[in-house]
Amino acid sequence: MKKKENLKIIKYWLFICCSMVFVMVLIGGLTRLTQSGLSMVEWNVFSGIIPPLNINDWVMLFEKYKEFPEYKLININLSLKEFKFIFWMEYSHRIWGRLIFLFFSIPLIFFLVKKYIPKKLEKHFFIIVILILFQGFIGWYMVKSGLIENPDVSHYRLAIHLLTAFIIYGYMLFLSLTVNDLINKKKRIVQTKNLFFLNILLIFLVLITVFSGAMVAGLNAGLVYNTFPLMGEKFIPDEIFDLKPIYLNFLENPVTVQFDHRFLGITNFILILMIWFYTRKNKFSKEIKIKINFLLFAVFLQVGLGIATLLSYVALPIALLHQLGALFIYSISIWTFKSLPFMSK
Repeated sequence: MKKKENLKIIKYWLFICCSMVFVMVLIGGLTRLTQSGLSMVEWNVFSGIIPPLNINDWVMLFEKYKEFPEYKLININLSLKEFKFIFWMEYSHRIWGRLIFLFFSIPLIFFLVKKYIPKKLEKHFFIIVILILFQGFIGWYMVKSGLIENPDVSHYRLAIHLLTAFIIYGYMLFLSLTVNDLINKKKRIVQTKNLFFLNILLIFLVLITVFSGAMVAGLNAGLVYNTFPLMGEKFIPDEIFDLKPIYLNFLENPVTVQFDHRFLGITNFILILMIWFYTRKNKFSKEIKIKINFLLFAVFLQVGLGIATLLSYVALPIALLHQLGALFIYSISIWTFKSLPFMSK
């Protein structure tokens, strides 16, 4: 009985960690969309926790910011009041990241000492710690890319940063659902291999689409064509292969990167539609069918938000909802995956 109570504590702790990462994606999206990410020009792991406490501190930080390309090339007329806004956005982003690390790692040490965590799951928690540390590193590495000559972060590093956040979130959610299975003593047998494969494919496709979306954001590719379903007057624009060698277009040509993201979004929609029809034609539990209904509703909403983001020239609230929409689809995909009569031993 005590073991079951311990597992419940682990489950609730993981769900809280998941929620914190979910909020982190929201804060990260706001930071990116308000162009606040380069406002903190120093990386101080410990002293960086203390915010400016008086006007002298603010003036000193503002003067440091003025030494870098973003101020000189873009924000030359930025006031101290405006600087405070973008600073607080980035500060919130960094502090929340530190809180996630502390809230995950400190209880983890306690749970390991007390042997609350099943032996077979321990390695997964260490992997998450490594991923969180890597995420902190890649976050600073990303910011650093915008402090040299070009006052914009590397779109490659931005994409890795967002993808890592999704992987951490998905890993935590998967573990929390696994612990829940242990509490309820759910045993699963090998069935529904087709749906299992389709669900795995969907999870990976969502992650690829998220990476693509971050590339779009990093290249400001959402502003090159703001029409749908056509890009200008064509489905496939003329500039799609302007760069040489050709493969570079998929990585650095804003037109091609936007086209790829549209294609991936439509592919997600088609795959989820296929999954929905497949579950309707075959005998699956009511639980699975309900979750697939949620998935279908979420993808319809996400497609609508994607189109609205384009047509609105990447309006902040719509673009932010579009990013969160991807997180919802990802969450439901993992939730459905853990419901399939295939998974745990």
